[in-house]
This record gives sequence, structure tokens and C-alpha cells, in this order.
Amino acid sequence: MENSADRAATRPSAWRGVVWFLPIACWVILGSALLALMALMAPGKTAHPVLRWVRLWGRIPLWAFGVRIETHGAERLESGSPRIVLFNHVSLLDIFVLAATCPAHPMGLYKAELGRVPGLGWAFRALGMVAVDRSNHEKAVASVAELARRMRSEAANVILSPEGTRSRRGGLQPFKMGPFHLAVQTGVPIVPLIMRGIAEVLPMGSFLVRSGTVRLDYLEPIDTSGWSAERVREHAAEVREVFLRYLEPEA
Repeated sequence: MENSADRAATRPSAWRGVVWFLPIACWVILGSALLALMALMAPGKTAHPVLRWVRLWGRIPLWAFGVRIETHGAERLESGSPRIVLFNHVSLLDIFVLAATCPAHPMGLYKAELGRVPGLGWAFRALGMVAVDRSNHEKAVASVAELARRMRSEAANVILSPEGTRSRRGGLQPFKMGPFHLAVQTGVPIVPLIMRGIAEVLPMGSFLVRSGTVRLDYLEPIDTSGWSAERVREHAAEVREVFLRYLEPEA
């Protein structure tokens, strides 16, 4: 277990967050709208121009706020076969970090309520992401099944948060079962993604991003080919234990 002294981010002034807050808010909307338009015009969501634009969409806010990304183990996504990337959800900054480092052939679930955000919702739909209604269990199950079908047919890399939402109290939350049912249905390896430093760059309860460094560690893939639906909770608990080697549990 690493202590707080090992965390990658620093705590400098938030002046860049103040200066760039409104411009980046506009970028989120307008950049997302442009991304949606490009995705609709491109042959597919995995086309290289679209992927480059997704990464640019995430990198511009990080550059503006002075946030650097230190990545380790990204080669574990370069096998050419699909992966389920599970990440610890820390804050609103996660979406920029994940976009900036987006692997080829990306896919994922997004909360249905985000689909109503101008620009952002359009981009999610145009990129072929699958909406999930967390308030309706049957619809949520159907969304996971649709994601599994699309993942198999398009050989996509799926990026999901097993916590379901960002932590309000800090630390790793209990895991939802959706990502693990997806693994059972597809037999695709899980790659844990440990994100550290984000809580210091964007402290809980704040909208002002501080400059600093975020560290991403892609761990060894976890084989799921022998997993069963009957033991899905056990599988989820085992994967969570991997995360807890690097992260504190929820306070």
C-alpha cells in the first residue's frame, strides 16, 4: 500500500483553474459538438481522425490547467484484442484524463442523464457509446448486454468505472456488478487502471483545477475466460482487492 507521500500530484495555486474555468467550460460544449459532427461524418467511431480528436478534446483542458499525465503500462492495451479497462472514478477531471489517453477502438457506458448535456450528450451518442439508466435495473442489464454485443462485433476496448460514480468521501467505493457481468458474457481480459493524483489536482467539492501530475498505471490483464455468472460477486471482490493494493478504501 502506498502512502500519501507517494501520490503523484502536487498542490500549487489554483490560479490557472480560475483563469481557464469559463474558456474550458465553453470548450467542453463546443468541442463536444465538433467531435459529434466529426464522428457522424467519419466512416466509424474508430477512424483515426475521430480518435485524434477525442484525445485532443481531453488534452486541451489538461494543458490549460497545467495537469501532466505520467503513464505506465499502456502497452498492455496494444495487443490488438479487446480489453475491459476498469478505472477508479475520482472526480469530474477523470473524463479529460481518460479522453486524453484513450486507447484505439474505445467504447463505454455513460449515465443517461449526461445524454441531456448539450454537446457532451451528442458526442457520446455519435461515438456509439451506450447509455445506462441506473434507476432502472432491467434497462441497466439490457445496456450491459448491448455493450457486450457491440464489443464482440466491433472488437472494442471498453472503459468503465466499477464504482459506478465518483467518490463523494474519498477512497475506493464498493464495486457494481455490471462490468463483471460484461466480462462473464465476453470472456475479455480486464485491465485495472489505477489513477492517482486526481484528488489533489481537483479536490473534492471544488470546481477549480490545480496544476500537478496525475499518474496512470495499467496493471497486468486479468483472465476472465473461466468466469461464471454464479460467482460474479467473488470475481468482483478479487478484482477490487487488486485496486486496494494501490488505493485506500472509501472513508
